[in-house]
Amino acid sequence: MTLEALREVLSSEYRGPRAVFSEVHVLKAMLALGEAGTLGRGRLGSLVGLGQGEVRTLIKRLKENELIVIEPGGCRLSKKGEREFGRLKEKVPWSSEVDASSLGIGDECAAVLVRGAAGRLRLGIEQRDASVRVGASGALTAVFSSGKFRLPGEGSDCEAAGPPRLWSAARKAGPREGDVLTVAGADSRGAAELGALAAALTLI
Repeated sequence: MTLEALREVLSSEYRGPRAVFSEVHVLKAMLALGEAGTLGRGRLGSLVGLGQGEVRTLIKRLKENELIVIEPGGCRLSKKGEREFGRLKEKVPWSSEVDASSLGIGDECAAVLVRGAAGRLRLGIEQRDASVRVGASGALTAVFSSGKFRLPGEGSDCEAAGPPRLWSAARKAGPREGDVLTVAGADSRGAAELGALAAALTLI
């Protein structure tokens, strides 16, 4: 999904209730729908972290942008939505809850792999700030270079210091040279997932 498609859903010119959600909520909704197939409003709201009224507005805007269709059993991606989901997965091929509490950024952690984003990464500060803005406690960003996940800027080996389960999971995702991993931590799984996705959005 391109950033243009995300922003169209949030457009200030849209005739309806003002959006109280952000690009990361739209991104999470598209991922959830693409992976689940069909979701009811309540379940979608729970996964995305939005209340009843907010998710109702999100669904309305997704429908108006022809990204979803609404059926008796819930919402599912339209043909256009499926195409955008495919484009999104090319840029964000893997996201998952991870065991990384020993990093000290939160009890619950989530990670996102962003394909070929090394050229858009500086020192990871922008990604950390984006995570914190959506409720995460902290974040770590690493670039896959010369067969290792490394800290941006200094190039030190992140994997040497652990946590091993995090790096094992990230390697199973099939990282390529120049990919970037964003890891966010929070008190809840939902906040950690939004934090990791918010960090990833700064690199897409």
